[in-house]
Amino acid sequence: MKSTILYLFTRTPLHVGAGASVGAIDQPIQRERHTGFPIIPASSLKGSFADHWNEGLVNGEGDGSGGKKVRVNKTGEIAEAAWLFGSDSDKPAFAGSLILSEARVIAFPIRSAKGSYAWITCPLMLQRAARDGVFTGAIPPEPADDQAIFKVEGPLALPVMIRGVERHQTVLEEYCFSHTGTFPDALARSLAALIPDDALFQSIADRLVILSNGMMSHFATTACEVAQHVRISDETGAAEGTGLFNQENVPADTLFYSVLSATDSRVPKVDAGKWHEKKAACAITAFKLKVEETKVFQFGGDASTGLGFCSVNLKDSKGA
Repeated sequence: MKSTILYLFTRTPLHVGAGASVGAIDQPIQRERHTGFPIIPASSLKGSFADHWNEGLVNGEGDGSGGKKVRVNKTGEIAEAAWLFGSDSDKPAFAGSLILSEARVIAFPIRSAKGSYAWITCPLMLQRAARDGVFTGAIPPEPADDQAIFKVEGPLALPVMIRGVERHQTVLEEYCFSHTGTFPDALARSLAALIPDDALFQSIADRLVILSNGMMSHFATTACEVAQHVRISDETGAAEGTGLFNQENVPADTLFYSVLSATDSRVPKVDAGKWHEKKAACAITAFKLKVEETKVFQFGGDASTGLGFCSVNLKDSKGA
């Protein structure tokens, strides 16, 4: 099995819905149950990526598909999308070579009283990322809930005099955090290198703030965007009186990562021609070429209103 890391940097707000809710948010996003961190399920990633292989699908006319293009037709013809993402037929049925994990947050944007905005993370996020091979190196210890690790010389620091001694604080949303620890310059530069083509994201080297795991969970559950929508009547074309609802979105400029793995082809030898001879490295290469060609992909709901556009980058795992 071959593995690499897939990075997704949201250019617009992103909504991968969790269904209806009985709370204040009618349409919440999907989150981890135990941390509250936003996620993008692997099924959402896989479906969106697979759509970019639609042009290479084979003709399914005459096999009950209504003439639409399919990955595998009745005559046994198999498209490239089938060996990468799996068969859409039971004759033959087989899994695809590509295996995607859910996408996890590693850097979350938030409003700052000084410097306009920051990217926040926490030791839990960093430990997971290191375990999955995003980067290597030391991870700072977890600060207290009222403290944060940030660059004193950076744009987020507020100098204050406390009992005649100059200290530094940063204000995120309505919370004030005192400076602690040593800013991990090497770690900040490693994060900036994950999305090298985005000039905006390069400023994370100065705007990174490391919070406690608890405060990160708090901001991840309370600092997402909430957009109000109104349902439009198909008959009148006007807003319906009882159609107001709230939708939660992951904010733009959030960095996710997913582990992309691949196996040798799972296509049965008797049905596949030479597709069964494809190796795991071939699947990674085919996926990488598509990412480099397309660069920006769209995930989640409300695609027609511009949500879910993400810059996508692929880098080899560095090991943990």
